[in-house]
Amino acid sequence: MSTREPSQGRSIATKIVALAVFAALVVAAVLATFGYWAETTAAKRGVDAKLLALVSSADALVADDVHARALGGTLDEAAYAPIAARLTAVADEAGVEYLYTCVRRDGVVYVETTSLSQGERAEGQKPDLMKVYERVPPEAVATLDDGVTRYASYEDEYGRFRSAFRAVDTPNGRIVVAADVRLDDLHAIARKNVLFQLGIALAVLVPVALVAFVVGRRIARPIVELAEGVRSFSDSDFSNDESSIAAISRIATEERDETRTLATAMLEMRRELVRHIDELTTITAERERITSQLQLARDIQRGLLPQQAPDAAGYDIAGWSEAADETGGDFYDWMTTPQGQIVLVLADVTGHGVGPSLMAAVCRAYARATLAEESPLEPLVDRLNRLVHGDVRSGQFVTFFAGVLDPEAATVRILSAAHGPILVYRARDHRVEESPTHGLPLGVVEELEPEPGTTLSLEPGDVLLVVSDGFFEWAGASGEQFGQARLEVALLAAATSSSAEIIEFVRQAVYRHTAGTVQPDDMTAIAVKRLA
Repeated sequence: MSTREPSQGRSIATKIVALAVFAALVVAAVLATFGYWAETTAAKRGVDAKLLALVSSADALVADDVHARALGGTLDEAAYAPIAARLTAVADEAGVEYLYTCVRRDGVVYVETTSLSQGERAEGQKPDLMKVYERVPPEAVATLDDGVTRYASYEDEYGRFRSAFRAVDTPNGRIVVAADVRLDDLHAIARKNVLFQLGIALAVLVPVALVAFVVGRRIARPIVELAEGVRSFSDSDFSNDESSIAAISRIATEERDETRTLATAMLEMRRELVRHIDELTTITAERERITSQLQLARDIQRGLLPQQAPDAAGYDIAGWSEAADETGGDFYDWMTTPQGQIVLVLADVTGHGVGPSLMAAVCRAYARATLAEESPLEPLVDRLNRLVHGDVRSGQFVTFFAGVLDPEAATVRILSAAHGPILVYRARDHRVEESPTHGLPLGVVEELEPEPGTTLSLEPGDVLLVVSDGFFEWAGASGEQFGQARLEVALLAAATSSSAEIIEFVRQAVYRHTAGTVQPDDMTAIAVKRLA
């Protein structure tokens, strides 16, 4: 830890110095900006007052007959020279760039009389008389219109100026007396004051940086030690923490500011972290054990499902099941009686998971032991119900479908204990009809006494489809369930395919409708198709 402390300490101290210097620079910049605005505003006010005073008295420098002669075109250069000289002398004395008069004739504004700037005099120029004002400021035109005194900052063919325009009504019409100060001169005054302020600010930065460095080093030392202590906690078993704990404990004891609180919190954090890691290790091991057992249970449950289709000449039979969790409460089964009939079973135990899966396994065993007998379905299902009723928990029940296929008679004798829908596709009419259910689910009451079953005849191309509610009750992202209507449409669309392909088509239709949502319940299906 001692090998890293100096460089890290300097890094933190440098950041503190940089922060202090940056803050000082920001403050200096803000003050300079405000100072520049204030200086410019103050200078502008002073200039405006000077310009107003000048234009208020300058009209006396130009006699009325001069205006008349200028407008009439009879004022020659010899008569105009002394007027320009007087204007130039007054402008120099007042410290302005130009002092001049404007008139308007036939809608055109002219510079009637004007002073000469120092630059123009140095170049030997002569003052122009009645020169067209090419880029006359709008404020000057407005003053010619309404006689209101105005100020303006603008740029024309002579340069960039701050000016005052004052109207004077003469016997020969209205004139405007104007005085100009160059904007660059105005801004130069403000810049000079701002640069002076910035110089003072920069002079203050040096001692501020030194103080910040000393303070930064003092602040950095315990922070660096805390950082080194936290870095040592990276060992997964926390086996090399003695020196770090000692350093952090010293900070928690000696310091009196926020670093003491931070050090105390870090020690507590380490204790809690060690405890949580121990708990997490135990929980992870237990979860892995449970997951392994659930996977074993899933494999066993799937092994109880039929592994191949029954041998029924002239018929195509298929089944499919998918649990919502590792294990589920649905199952399907079939068995062949000594007389060559095929017993088909599909059941749905309420709920899904381990409990329903155990009940499903028990119900399958009862069904195989009961329905293999040659007897009408009704007493067999009633006997099965009594067996299930003795095992189900309170509130648990089993919807149950049983069908006996007689290949020679081309009939299926079905009995449904509240399991539906039972859909039959009729190839001759290309339509789907629903067969009724027969009474309560298994396990609700001890004496079921089911209603008489239904005998269905199957013609070539007809399909019997039985599914669990996981198919049609699964809702999409909008909350709308797949529903029985879509189930019938899917059966119609796939009815000419094999039984396995019909089940696959129907479940893919469900997946498309419910894309983006989690399977909420077990899904199981049996399809029986009479071949042509």
